[in-house]
Amino acid sequence: MSTNIEWADETINPIVGCSRISPGCQKCYAATAAASPRLQQFPQYQVVSIWDGTVEFVKSQLIKPLYWKKPKRIFVCSMADLFHANVPDEWIHQVMAVAALSPQHTFQILTKRPERMKEYFSQQSLWVKWYEAAKENLWDAVNEKFGGLINLQQDFIDQPFPLPNVWLGASTENQQMAEKRIPILLQIPCSVRFLSCEPLLEEIDLRQGGAIQKLISDSYEWELVNEDIQWIVVGGESGPNSRPCHIEWIESIVQQCQKSKTPVFVKQLGANAQHEGQPFKTRDKKGGDIEEFPKHLQVREFPVPVRE
Repeated sequence: MSTNIEWADETINPIVGCSRISPGCQKCYAATAAASPRLQQFPQYQVVSIWDGTVEFVKSQLIKPLYWKKPKRIFVCSMADLFHANVPDEWIHQVMAVAALSPQHTFQILTKRPERMKEYFSQQSLWVKWYEAAKENLWDAVNEKFGGLINLQQDFIDQPFPLPNVWLGASTENQQMAEKRIPILLQIPCSVRFLSCEPLLEEIDLRQGGAIQKLISDSYEWELVNEDIQWIVVGGESGPNSRPCHIEWIESIVQQCQKSKTPVFVKQLGANAQHEGQPFKTRDKKGGDIEEFPKHLQVREFPVPVRE
């Protein structure tokens, strides 16, 4: 594992740069990291250091998965939002082409802009656009594998849709964003839909949007609708001056998932974890050491992908 993100094996950043759009962005780790001396040594981060919506494409990052033989879970664009308004479709085509050409990997794509994600995946004949992107921009990286463009084209013709190795997620940091973003995510065809409730800024009732399950009349019985959302990641905020995350809020998410038999991954308690109104101290500065979690929150599950 070469990333600090516990639910991924690798991260790739073929696009960097973004801008804030909702409360979860207020203390964006990516904005802080992009302006840090560690990343300012790289030209792409010098371009996006102000975090004003400027975006930059990085081909050397894009093609990495093509050379990884061992299957990996890959978080795409941890330093950007792939579906930011300033990201051209042509760049997204290249990212999706790499995913199609790397069926051994799982590509985890998370957005705070599911409207753009829906618009993108509603396009007709996407496989043609992905093939054209591969032919124009990736042929030097894949020509030995395919030998000729006709073979490359056939590979894209044979691709299932949605791609079974692409997971699409939405960030839902509070109730408002959950109710806004989940209904849009549910309209997008994909193998696995997931939510990132991080940074968790308040208790979220996922029943209200019908995201995981629906409420049956007034009886408070749970009915699993497992074709809707297949995975939940939850965690508190980290970094300097982090906003509080109450452990009771994480407990609520975990309980909702367990009732609906939805896999849940408790990523971290956060740097400002609270329990019963008091600070919950951890040695790990992000509250990310699972051994320091309350026992009933030591849960890190992954979904089993299903095709639509």
